[in-house]
Formats: sequence, C-alpha cells, structure tokens
Amino acid sequence: MVKPVPESRMNPYQRLQNALNLDPVDRVPVIPLLGAYGARLTRVALKTLFSSAEAYVAGQQALQAEFGFDLVLAPFDFSAFAEACGGEVAWHEEQVPNTRRPPFRRPEEALSHPLPDPCSSGRLPVFLEATRRLADIYRQRVPIVAAVPGPCIFPALLFGLDRWIEILLFDEAEARRLLAHTGPCFLAWARALLEAGADYLVVSEGMAVSEVAPRSIFVPQFLPHLLDMFHELKAPTFLSGTGGSLNHNLDLLAGLPGLVAVCPGARDDLARARDLVGSQLPLVGNLDCHLLPSLTPDQVCQLSLAKLDRAVPAGPFLLGTAGADLPLATPPDNLRALRAAVDRFQEDRLDQDAHDVL
Repeated sequence: MVKPVPESRMNPYQRLQNALNLDPVDRVPVIPLLGAYGARLTRVALKTLFSSAEAYVAGQQALQAEFGFDLVLAPFDFSAFAEACGGEVAWHEEQVPNTRRPPFRRPEEALSHPLPDPCSSGRLPVFLEATRRLADIYRQRVPIVAAVPGPCIFPALLFGLDRWIEILLFDEAEARRLLAHTGPCFLAWARALLEAGADYLVVSEGMAVSEVAPRSIFVPQFLPHLLDMFHELKAPTFLSGTGGSLNHNLDLLAGLPGLVAVCPGARDDLARARDLVGSQLPLVGNLDCHLLPSLTPDQVCQLSLAKLDRAVPAGPFLLGTAGADLPLATPPDNLRALRAAVDRFQEDRLDQDAHDVL
C-alpha cells in the first residue's frame, strides 16, 4: 500500500526510490516507457534520435519538461545489437527500429563471432554517451532507467525469435552453448549502462512470457540461467516481459537477486500478480501501450484509476505501461491523463482519510 507523505513534495528520484524501498511517498510514481516519443516533441527522425546522443538527450529533456514523469529513459533499441554483429536494421518513420536481417543463421556462426563491445561496437557507444549526459543533467533529481534485453532472449537478437525457438526445440545442447556465449555480453552491456549513470535496469525477458515459452520449457532451460545472470549482475532491476504475460511464471521470478519490481503484461491480472509475488514486491501496472493511441484522455484517466483502485490497496504499486516503446501516435493529452489520474487518486484518498478521521 502507498503511504502518503502529507504536505511534502518529492522529486522524481526520491519518489521512485522511496516507492521501491517501501518508504512513504507523496504520490504514486508514473513511469511510462518513452524513448522514441522524444522524436515527436523535438521533430527529428527516429534514425537521428537513435544515432545521436545529442538528439536523444534533447528528446528526453523535452519529455521531462512536457510531462514531468518519474524517470528518464536511456536509449532503448535492441536492433543495435544485431546491427553491431553485421545484421541490418529497418528504420521507420512512426515506430522504433527493428531488425530487418539477423546477423547469423547457424549457431556455429554466432559462436565463432566476437559479440559486441559496448564501448566500440556500432551505435552502442552513442547509447552510453546519451546515458552519461542524462546522468549529468538529472542525477539524484530524476532516475535514469535503462532497458536491456534479457539474458534468455539475447540469442534471438542474433538469429531472430523464430530461429532461436527452433534451436531451443531441436538442439538443446547448442541452445545452452549459445546462452553461455551471450551471457557475458548481457552482463557487459548492463554494467556499462550502470557505469554510465543508469540508476535502474529494466530487464526485458521475452522467454519468460507465456506467449513465447510455456512453463515446462522456461523452468528447465531458462530459469537457472536467469538466476545466474541476476546473481552476477547484482543491480537494482525491474523485470519485464515487454508486454507479454508473466503471471504463469511470476511465482518463480519474485526471488531473483536484485529484483526491485516486476512489470506484468497488459493481459495479466494485477490481483493475481499480487498473490503470486506477495505483499512486498512492487508491481508496475500495466497499461497496454498499444491501446493508448486509440483512447480519449478521459478513457486513459478512467483506465488508470481502475488500475490504481485495484492495485494500490494490496501492495506497492507504480503506474506504467506494458509493452515496448509507446507509439508515436499517442496524443500528448493521453499522457497527461496518466498524471491526472494519479493526482485524482491521491486527492480521493486524502479526502477519504479526512472523512475517516471525522
């Protein structure tokens, strides 16, 4: 349950830190994932945004000035890993880039190829420079959050998801070798972002969601690797399924080392998620980012209030989006509605507390 702090104003860094530590906060933190949306505010092409530290930082500054959310986001473009290994990126005007052609087809190709160096490969140094600049601007005022591909989905960046699943199903020994090969790259990238100034990581683990891997595959093939990587990382981490359903594995994930919050998918029931993780682990819920462009601001506000009413009384909760980056077609007023919902929820709770005292 959120414990309000009467007559106080926290900055976003204090608010998120307190919420994750289960300490009092002045209101529920609001943490939608907005990376590409900065291009809409600054009127630059997405290729420019994700290729220039200066352009990306300007986008995050514009987002913070316009909406005042409780985070700024380091560059979030997983296609950069495929590109750094020789793959091709598909650039779009209205959505984040994705991989047009993976760099490898056969496991032996990937196993014999050096994996990207965060400090020198492709656009990865640009992402680190943007993170450093954001930390210089916002340190201890607004938390810097960096999203990283999960260690179990990481090989899919090299082959594409379909080919990675094929390897998993038909060559389990090769799949284990690939996880062992890519694990150090996951750790190197996560640590480089932390050293650049990220306060928190969002590990986006697609192999943990029911739409990709059933529990019968996840438990023997991925859970041990995930535990090992989190143990090695030793960093404050959110776990996300990039919008996919996590509830079928959530009871197994709540004890990951360094885990500070979990992000259920848009179709996950928040009450069930709370039952699975217990009363102390914060949940980030779980507005469908793909739905937000089609709603009115009032609908966004009502949907957010329903999440808050359902989740806050049961345990620590942060309002956020489920999925990848928010679509650029989302109207700005719909984003303002997220804050409006939290402010209205807080006012209603204070009014109820005053009524209870009387």
